[in-house]
Amino acid sequence: MADRSIYDAMAARENEVWGKILPDRERSEAAIEDTKASIELRVARHFSSLSTLAQERTLKFEHGLTLGCGAGRCERELLRNGVCRTFHGIDISEDAIAAAREIAKEQNLPLTYEVADLNFLELPEKTFDLVVAQTCLHHILFLERVAEQVWRSLKADGYLWIHDFVGETQGQYDLKRISIMNQILAILPEKFRKNKITGRLVTEIKRPEPGHLGSPFESIRSSEIVPVFQRWFTVEWKLEFDAFLRLVVPQGTRAAYLENKDTKALFEILMLLDDLCIKEEIVRPSGGQYLLCPKPPNEIQEKTTGGG
Repeated sequence: MADRSIYDAMAARENEVWGKILPDRERSEAAIEDTKASIELRVARHFSSLSTLAQERTLKFEHGLTLGCGAGRCERELLRNGVCRTFHGIDISEDAIAAAREIAKEQNLPLTYEVADLNFLELPEKTFDLVVAQTCLHHILFLERVAEQVWRSLKADGYLWIHDFVGETQGQYDLKRISIMNQILAILPEKFRKNKITGRLVTEIKRPEPGHLGSPFESIRSSEIVPVFQRWFTVEWKLEFDAFLRLVVPQGTRAAYLENKDTKALFEILMLLDDLCIKEEIVRPSGGQYLLCPKPPNEIQEKTTGGG
């Protein structure tokens, strides 16, 4: 971006939006109810976890880095599960980092933190055994820079874990995906379309106007995350999911499905359809988890040279 002032204005707006949304959700009774419903419905049953995967592959790490760490929940869980001995966390939010530092101090955990913008990341070379990017890359504008910095920061036998939204950039949904979602919404009774967190009633899903999403960097280059990182990394394992469920049954609507056995069965049918749409390749997955290892320098050079 030639004019840094434009970026700075976007970043300020991004911080303003999420600085309000996230604390409000923490205090929202509807959000708390929805979280409990999500657990009971096992909404994330098709997700894996880095802890589970590390245990299955007998992977243990010494020094990890978390990108977009927020208040530190991810690295505390990985420490607790014995995946990694120490972590350094980076986030753009001063308030989030302050909270993470306070918790780490209270619990005497081997965690360190810094406030930094991931888009302008400068990482030490060959320092980390593990880098974790959990739902943060779809807010990154300069993906190539971040991918290269992460590659340089990892030891040769290190790993990168990505769990993120990898669907259409800036919500420019595939027409087939839009058709499926809106046909389902047309059938669902109103009580399943009312978002109790936002108060909005979802009746139809449309492509939003680019640049006018909830925050400036929302899904800014989401569809490019995997291709960009594959220039520097090899995917060793992946799990991809989410054809329509994220938008048809978003956070704030899930408690309605706990009303009785019939409503729970309806949710199970939606989960089944969502999974089938991915398995039968009707639409591309919009969510993904990936375990990647860094490519040797000569492979990256060959790829660069081959591409002109």
